[in-house]
Amino acid sequence: MYVGNNGTQLFVRALEALEPLVLFSGNPRGPFVSPDGRWVGFVDANATLKKVPITGGPAITLVQLDGTPRGQAWAADDTIIYTTSLATGLLAVTADPGSAGAGAAPSVLTQPDRSQGEADHIWPEVLPGGRAVLFTIRPLTGSLDAASIAVLDLQTGAQKVLVRGGTHAQYAPSGHLVYAVGGSLQAAAFDLERLEIRGTAVPVVAQVMATDLGAVDAVVAGNGTLAYVPGEGSATPQRTMVWVDRQGRESAIAAQSRAYVYPRVSPDGTRVAFYSSDQASDIWVWDLARAALGRLTFDPGLDIYPLWTPDGRHVVFSSDREGLRNIFRQAADGTGSPERLTRSEVLQDVTGLSPDGNRVIFTERTAATGADIVELQLVPRGEPRYLVQTPFAEQNGIISPDGRWLAYEANDSGPFEIYVRPYPDGTTGKWQVSTGGGTRPLWSPNGQELFFISPAGALMRIGVARGEMWSATVPSVLVPTGYFSHGGNPGRTYDIAPDGQRFLMVKQAGTGGSNSAPSIVVVLNWAEELRQRVPGN
Repeated sequence: MYVGNNGTQLFVRALEALEPLVLFSGNPRGPFVSPDGRWVGFVDANATLKKVPITGGPAITLVQLDGTPRGQAWAADDTIIYTTSLATGLLAVTADPGSAGAGAAPSVLTQPDRSQGEADHIWPEVLPGGRAVLFTIRPLTGSLDAASIAVLDLQTGAQKVLVRGGTHAQYAPSGHLVYAVGGSLQAAAFDLERLEIRGTAVPVVAQVMATDLGAVDAVVAGNGTLAYVPGEGSATPQRTMVWVDRQGRESAIAAQSRAYVYPRVSPDGTRVAFYSSDQASDIWVWDLARAALGRLTFDPGLDIYPLWTPDGRHVVFSSDREGLRNIFRQAADGTGSPERLTRSEVLQDVTGLSPDGNRVIFTERTAATGADIVELQLVPRGEPRYLVQTPFAEQNGIISPDGRWLAYEANDSGPFEIYVRPYPDGTTGKWQVSTGGGTRPLWSPNGQELFFISPAGALMRIGVARGEMWSATVPSVLVPTGYFSHGGNPGRTYDIAPDGQRFLMVKQAGTGGSNSAPSIVVVLNWAEELRQRVPGN
């Protein structure tokens, strides 16, 4: 079971079969299997928890997520335990929506204790028998070296730390706890009855693909089979930023390789603000003329999705530095303290600004309607106003340079497509401008073009006619695949130069791009190998 086709389809393949079966098409992430093996759970578009029969059939919605998923697991009592980026700890929801009513509110199992340095509880894994669940305690400060693996007794509610300095633990049927340290796997004997580690941990797989939050692309099946994606052994990806012109010619930016995401070119074209998905989780600025790097935010929380104001004097971004992720503004020269622009009990990701810089456009995620597009007027300060709000997911709203159109992506027809509505009154029209899927729209500086990313990862272009009525050309490929598109994560991973002739793209360091298919290694009878290499004490 895996996500493929550039992150747009969920597949399952029997080991004896030559061809996989497509279970779902959209933006599936994080698949996991029910204890009886009949269902596959997954998250669609980072916004909706769903399940689909493992033999194929229609997907069933279980709950709308109010934050980015941070792991899911199916318990024996037919509940699904999950976590999100809202740092609310472990949550549980029924896997049978008919028994409690669709959209039933989740129950809270754990809550991070910030007084003890806990930022969040993530990556749940249910232990055999369903009595307890493993999870990772993400530290409030420092790197993942300070993370811990804990266990929650679902019967008593008691929890305790099992391992310090590890993440994303799983139980192997050989009687071992397998977990990540950096980009490697280690194993230690585990007493399932007492929920205790026995003996010393031993490295068992040297290089496994990992993320900056400590998850690894590895799974141990109930029969002891191991499947994993080989990686560089590092939890932090290394990427480069490059300019790509309209003929596909590439020129590198002198900045060294690091975990670049969401680059944004300043209005005068002299600087690039970006988020780095390393342990700092901050906003940085690269000065193109001076070839100098500066850090713009310093809070231990997550600072993400930078946007330049039209005058280039400030950077607007989303941050969870004061609780749930809301919107802040920081002087671009680093002086002063960040100013909080919104104060809400739901997650908000900034995606655009009005041409005059006085309105902030953002995606708001709630359990009731999922992702919606909202705007806030800054001067005079107004109340948030929904631009697009439906039971489906709408995100990445961005206003045209002339202030007349709102482009965004939505999944009301199944896969995400790009739509355009009049702005500021979006009720007077709606046009689908992509065909065959599309995400992450961006206007050209003169407003006569609209760009987006295809499901395959190519940069697409449509021409926009001037006039009172919306009119656009058929989409065409402008830049082919081969650049980092961040899979199902919603943020835009490219930008355009002020002259509209070059695009700032991100690519994996040392490769031709990030869209090549990784290999999956399957190790049969791995449980026997564990018994020999990591004996219990």
